[in-house]
Parts: sequence; C-alpha cells; structure tokens
Amino acid sequence: MTAEPTARPAPRGKQALQRSIAWYLRQLSKVMNVLNDEELERLVPLLTERRFKPRQVLFAAGDPPERVYLLLKGRVKIYQVAENGKEIILDVVGKGDVVGDMAIVEDGERIACAQAIDETVAVSISWEDFAHLLQSSPRLGFAMAELMARRLVGMQRTFMNIVSKPVSARLADTLLNRQEDGVILLGLTHQELAQTIGTSRETVTALLSRFAALGAIAPTADGYKITDEDLLDDIANGDVAVSPRHPVTPTPSAFAG
Repeated sequence: MTAEPTARPAPRGKQALQRSIAWYLRQLSKVMNVLNDEELERLVPLLTERRFKPRQVLFAAGDPPERVYLLLKGRVKIYQVAENGKEIILDVVGKGDVVGDMAIVEDGERIACAQAIDETVAVSISWEDFAHLLQSSPRLGFAMAELMARRLVGMQRTFMNIVSKPVSARLADTLLNRQEDGVILLGLTHQELAQTIGTSRETVTALLSRFAALGAIAPTADGYKITDEDLLDDIANGDVAVSPRHPVTPTPSAFAG
C-alpha cells in the first residue's frame, strides 16, 4: 500500500503574508478578533479582494446570498426601496464592518440592497465557507449574533422614529447617535441623511440651518460640533419643536456657553 504524500509546507514568504493578513484582520474587526490562530489560518486563503466604485451595488434585494464582505476601506449603505420608489437607509457600515451576513437574508434571498458610498475595498468569502466557519467556531457565531442584535436594535429604532417622531426630532436623534466627544462627523450627504430618517433633502438642509441658528450645533469643516447638547436632547425628545419651514430667531441664551 502506497503511503499518501504529506502536504508540502507553504513557502515561508506565503506563511508570513498570511500571518500579516491575519494580524491586520484582528486589528481591523472585532468580529475577526474572536478567531484563534488556527481559525484565521483556515480563513485567510478563502478570502478574495473586491473593489467597488462609488454607487456600485454589492448586491440587490432578491439576490441569492453568494458572498459575505468585510470592509477594509470605504463605506457601504444598506437600504430598502419602498413601494413609492423612495430609498430608506437602514444602516451605513464602514471599515471593519461585515456586509451581507445572515441579518439581511430571508428564505434564501437578500431582503435589502447594499451600495458603496465611497471608493470601497473589501475582502469577501463565499456564503458556504462563511456558514461553515460559523458552525465550526462558536466564538464567531456568538460575535455575529451580537452584531445582528445591534443591527436589529438600530433598524427598529429607525422605524420607530419614522412612525412616532416629528422629523426635527428624528434628525436631532440621528446627530446625537453619530456624535463622538461633541463632534458630529456626518460622512453622509444631506440626501443620504434624509433617506436615513425618511424625509427630503430640502427638509434636512433647512433643519440643520435651524439647529445652528438656535445654537444647538455649529458647522465645522467635516460636519458639526454640538454647542448645546441639552437643547439638542430636547429637540430629539420632542420637547422642543423645530419647523423646517419657519426660520427661527435665536435668543442670546441659545448661544451661551
């Protein structure tokens, strides 16, 4: 009986490259950080780099789930198209995020669309390989369950805001959720922001101007800074109504602090 040949070890250069990729994936993504060295070594050869131009579609609603993407660069919007043809943005994901996972699949079909906002670079893995990896790694399965739960909470919040809050409150709430240390880096056009809260671009532009006139926010080169968080909170809670149609006359106290 002839002995089966043993696998030839990979060239040292290839091993070093795979270790570098594995290290980078761990630094980039909390999801990938849960994988151990052996799991990452199995994962890296299955990955394929993909590049997308702005507005290029990664997948559309109704498509079969073929690949899952981990973003290395750029941003992707996840959205659905309403019966009247309007887009509703469910989420905007960026570097280190996963796109195309089970959270947006039902009955073997995508239930949402994904489109690149910027020049986007991702690594992708086939749906079958991804599903096998989930089954073989409880830690990855738990991390993906946490990710899906956070996404679901975010989507529920979006829909609840749309049906229960005035548009000024929805916009203020979105700004507060996107702020970090009092700085709001929107990263979205007014049109995209409007699609996130279910309104028009003109309304978003007018309300941002009103918020600034009231002293709640101030424009910066990259977005806005919060100048009166209590006021923005009051607007988000619906305690202070702001109309996109009627300019406001700021009081001196609005700019205090």
